[in-house]
Amino acid sequence: MPKFITELTRRNVFRVAAAYTVVAWVIAQAIDLAADSFDAPDWVMKITLAVLISGLPVALVLSWAFELTPEGVMKSDDVPVSESITPKTGHTLNRLTTIALVFALAFIAWDKLGSDGEPAGGAQAEKSVAVLPFADLSESQDQEWFADGLTEEILNALARLPELKVTARTSSFEFKNTNIDIGEIAARLGVAHVVEGSVRRIGNNLRVTAQLIRAEDGFHLWSDTYDRNTEDLFEVQNDVAEKVAATLDVILDDEKRERMFAVGTRNVEAFEIFLRARDLHTKAHDREMVDPVSLADVNALLDEAMALDPRFSKSAILHADRFAHYLIEGYSAIVGDAEDLDSNAALEQFHHDYDIAIANAPDPVSGLVAQINKDFFASQWHRLPALTGQLSKLVGDEPIVFEGGGWLNEILLLSGESEISEIMTNNRRRADPLSQPRWLDAINLELMRDDFDAAIDLADQARSVLGATPRLREMEILVALLRGDKSSAKLLLEERSDYTGDFAYFNSLLATLRGDRDGAVRLAEELDSATEWPNYNLIIVYNTMGDQARLQTLVRRLDNMLIGPTILAIHIAAFGHALWFDLDDAPNLKKRLAEAQINPESIRDMSLR
Repeated sequence: MPKFITELTRRNVFRVAAAYTVVAWVIAQAIDLAADSFDAPDWVMKITLAVLISGLPVALVLSWAFELTPEGVMKSDDVPVSESITPKTGHTLNRLTTIALVFALAFIAWDKLGSDGEPAGGAQAEKSVAVLPFADLSESQDQEWFADGLTEEILNALARLPELKVTARTSSFEFKNTNIDIGEIAARLGVAHVVEGSVRRIGNNLRVTAQLIRAEDGFHLWSDTYDRNTEDLFEVQNDVAEKVAATLDVILDDEKRERMFAVGTRNVEAFEIFLRARDLHTKAHDREMVDPVSLADVNALLDEAMALDPRFSKSAILHADRFAHYLIEGYSAIVGDAEDLDSNAALEQFHHDYDIAIANAPDPVSGLVAQINKDFFASQWHRLPALTGQLSKLVGDEPIVFEGGGWLNEILLLSGESEISEIMTNNRRRADPLSQPRWLDAINLELMRDDFDAAIDLADQARSVLGATPRLREMEILVALLRGDKSSAKLLLEERSDYTGDFAYFNSLLATLRGDRDGAVRLAEELDSATEWPNYNLIIVYNTMGDQARLQTLVRRLDNMLIGPTILAIHIAAFGHALWFDLDDAPNLKKRLAEAQINPESIRDMSLR
């Protein structure tokens, strides 16, 4: 046997095997790359591999049986050992193998880094992940709210790590209860990995499964099953998030762990109640539901959660939303039973809730955002310039997660803080590509900059992603009116008819653009008289109608309300950074703008004067 091994070595059989293997690998990679470029069918690569693999034994047999000599190829047995040049041939094979290895290593490096030095996959960076809604496998199928809450907290924990790109809740939950392939979901969200799992709960017994999947090939990089008690909920959430981060090569220190796991409460019962309330809060904002829930239902649960943990900032911010809706739109289905409310009491409760959120914010940005929102609903705006300045210093180019965005983007646009608005809007839109509010923020930013073409381009992109939603149609109509193109606005409105809910004012606007003034006035007055609160959407209608008297009356009514300046400011920021009314008709707003050091001349003037 030793003699046979020695002879194999002398005849360069091992060197041929090594050289053939490396060269064949390089050839296979080159053909695979060419096949992808020319969209060659799968059988091309299959045949290539079959030929290369079957060629190896042939090459080994030939290297044993034949030898290259100065006179040509001869049988090895016919060449005396003293005249053999196999040592020289062996050196040549070594050089060939080395050259092939250099090509192989260069290809691997290029494939890993990408041809432009960025991670392969472009937008799908290696450290990117979407956390899909965990499935509710409970016997009664009544724990969906719990599974959703668990999912969101894992998502939020990962999103607090700047090294990771994490898809936000709205976009991840878009794929809830669908059978779409993991690879397609990852491609639409621009991520390289997906976390999915399930929750099974029976009483206080909890089984959670989770797995991290590489979207490119469906390979499970990590998975685990947790059989725990509900009291261990936070530990399960934390462990899943930590294992996912570690698997994606994120190094966690104590500071990062503390940032990741800032849930806001350590009271499991309070947290469970909060999860139920948040589920209802989402449903309450679906105003097209046949049997809608209200924010009164939400707050009934939040009152319980806050009684168990009075410092729970997330509960406080959610609790404040009912009072904000009441202050802006009065009695409505989303507010719920409001007979026990009046404006002063609602505003006092709103500020109280935000005081809790500010005092117990999990990070400086969340606390600052809460303070900005609270002051926006205050009787003075003199602190807003300093607060937005502080925010500008805290927020960098990296994505940042914070609680309770509220009316932040409207405040930034109104204040002329376009740079910080752009950073936050772009970061949040990249993290949440299927979220309509993120697209609307980006469109409004371009309108503030008077870049109508960019705004329309963004609206077209949003349509391709989200479909033709009423809110996007509203933005397109707005751009047309800002340009003075009433015929295009009319065509957009005629895509549908009989608008309801938040878009009922479209009916009056369409009648106006059709030249039916009497019909437009009748529809507007019916809408305005439907509630005690004036409808600020009618500002656009009366402006387009050219009815100075009705516009002036409406603006004065709004300006004299308890938070009238706030309502009018939201209208300015959300409707193209434009004054659709004479500012002299809103003296309270004019005073607030002066307090906030906002120059009215920086706002586009669309008034009738």
